Amino acid sequence: MDSSIHWYSRFIDDPPGSSMPDLTKLAEQLVSRLSDSSRTIAVAESCSAGALANSLAQPERAGDVLFGGFVTYMVAAKISALGIPPTLIEEYSAVSRPVARAMAEGTLEHAPVDFALALTGVTGFVEDNRGNPRGRIFVAAATKCGRRLDCHCEFGPLPPAVLLDAALRTAISLGLELFKPA
Repeated sequence: MDSSIHWYSRFIDDPPGSSMPDLTKLAEQLVSRLSDSSRTIAVAESCSAGALANSLAQPERAGDVLFGGFVTYMVAAKISALGIPPTLIEEYSAVSRPVARAMAEGTLEHAPVDFALALTGVTGFVEDNRGNPRGRIFVAAATKCGRRLDCHCEFGPLPPAVLLDAALRTAISLGLELFKPA
């Protein structure tokens, strides 16, 4: 990863509330903005196991912008598909800000796209094997032109469906954030 690139970070400890647009509307907004600016996107996702790509595939014009992505549920997939150094995962765990960032960077390196979203975390019923609790999620968004933004979420032990929805909304919202003027 290029150490000269500056990442901007956020922290969230409450899941998106009812005032936030629903997942469908967020996906429509992101796809529309990508399409209007003739940009493409790919995703790297772990805890969502393909749900992020599926969400972005639903809106009109998705076929013009969604390259696809990498479902890297296993650590071995993160290493082989995205080129994440095993030492990074050993040091920080697969559920961490450095790994989410590396997933976004790896997506940009391995897919011919302008924009990448990466998502890793614990959305199931139990903590992971490294002690990361339910509801801990990391999202990273990156563009080829150098804009970077990530988010650390601590949503708590909510039901898996609620955690997945919160993770997806947060990821797509972070993507929309990159379209704001710097």
